[in-house]
Amino acid sequence: MKMISRVFLIFVLFVIQVSCSNDHVDSSGEDDPDTDNIEVRPGMTLVGTVFDKDKNPVVGAVVSDGYSVVQTDESGVYQMAQNSDAQFVSISVPSEYEVPMSGGLPKMYYELKELKQGVVNRQNFTLKKTTKENSFTLLAFADIQVGHEGDLDSLATQIPLVEEYIKTIEGPVYGISLGDMVWDNMPYHDDYVNYIKKFDIPMFHVIGNHDFDKNITEEKHYADNFKSHFGPVYYSYNRGDCHFIVLDDVAYQGAGTYAKYISENQMEWLKQDLKYVSKDKLIILGVHVPTQKRNLSHHIQNYTDLYNLFDGYTVRILSGHIHTNESITISGTIEENNFAAFKGAGWTGDLCSDGSPRGFGIYKIEGNKIMNWFYKGTAHPVGYQMYIYKPGEAVSTQYRDGVVINIFAWHTNWKSVNVLEDGTIFANGKLMETSKNITDYDRRAYDYMAGGDKPAHWKSAEPYEYNDHMFYYKPNSNWEKIVVEIEDAYGNKYKDSIQNN
Repeated sequence: MKMISRVFLIFVLFVIQVSCSNDHVDSSGEDDPDTDNIEVRPGMTLVGTVFDKDKNPVVGAVVSDGYSVVQTDESGVYQMAQNSDAQFVSISVPSEYEVPMSGGLPKMYYELKELKQGVVNRQNFTLKKTTKENSFTLLAFADIQVGHEGDLDSLATQIPLVEEYIKTIEGPVYGISLGDMVWDNMPYHDDYVNYIKKFDIPMFHVIGNHDFDKNITEEKHYADNFKSHFGPVYYSYNRGDCHFIVLDDVAYQGAGTYAKYISENQMEWLKQDLKYVSKDKLIILGVHVPTQKRNLSHHIQNYTDLYNLFDGYTVRILSGHIHTNESITISGTIEENNFAAFKGAGWTGDLCSDGSPRGFGIYKIEGNKIMNWFYKGTAHPVGYQMYIYKPGEAVSTQYRDGVVINIFAWHTNWKSVNVLEDGTIFANGKLMETSKNITDYDRRAYDYMAGGDKPAHWKSAEPYEYNDHMFYYKPNSNWEKIVVEIEDAYGNKYKDSIQNN
């Protein structure tokens, strides 16, 4: 009997020991012996390895818990003191390795266990080696915002159009969704994912103000639904000679309210992240709220501090939130492209509030340079880049005696905007003597969004808005044909015309 009791006691102790030992199993729940062989340095509470699928160490890979940023050593090992508020550990995937995917989305992170006294959390990453891409295409989407069943029906009509376009692209394709995937309706994140993964490309995500759960009262849980689908709200990764960064600049405050700035913690994290990025890399930053607009009411508060961190880098900022197209040159090395909404006017039609069609941005990147970029209306050919209004159709009275041209993605660095009246060039984009850049409402957007027949499914988020990508030209009274020829900063040329009949 005593022998049985002793055996039973040994068995119980064994079970307890195994149970306790599970505290050091990595966050994915898989016990990898590689972590057991790590000589943990004093004070380090989060350690792990980064290997390729052939069990070779990945040296110099950048790993972060959102607070500390470290590199792997020659053995592929990383170590850090896990922050008590850290929720994820993520890897800034090197360009020579594929983006890990799970469920149709990038999965470069693991959820962390809560810190326990005397316990070291362990998490390993396994990457698949690939050839570094010399060129690739990036698609940028903003404000898809599904929040009703009808929105899903509308989204379903647009997805195949994007799929069809992606099939025409040669080489690797990536995507970024610049926030507001849903409209305050958290369960629709599931539906959004089910639709967007049909693109069959790695699609990275930025959190928007409508992606926070306004029904949650605890600050640390505001973004739980977003995180359960897409992971951390700020992170980085690498493709080719580009370093991608995603930040949360919403500063959500609960119950649908928010400020517009980048938190101090993120700024400190970004400073650390950039320590491992050489100045010859192109930085592509994805945020939701524009860092800066010519309409100053829409910029983030600490944009100057952000720009200062990018001193010496060439940076392209991609943003959404405003539902209109506008680009701004911030400095000789920083430009921001703010995109119109993929949903258009609240999923009620093709127009955005500045008269742009609903659509997305397309970037052709080679090495560390953006070789081309343009805006494409989802349901329109690439050549559809403007809309011309005849005399009498302008919204503002001072422009009704002339032709008004809405060039959807126009920027001040475009090469020319030429107007040909009956075969004669009367205006050049550089001189602007008889054709001038103006700020006005778009007539179609104005009528649609301000008129009495405004769609019932509407919210205050869709007012018609002034925009500065409009041009005015006053023709002769007997004009017959107006042709508008434009050339953007990358040499893309577009043409459209109207007849006086």
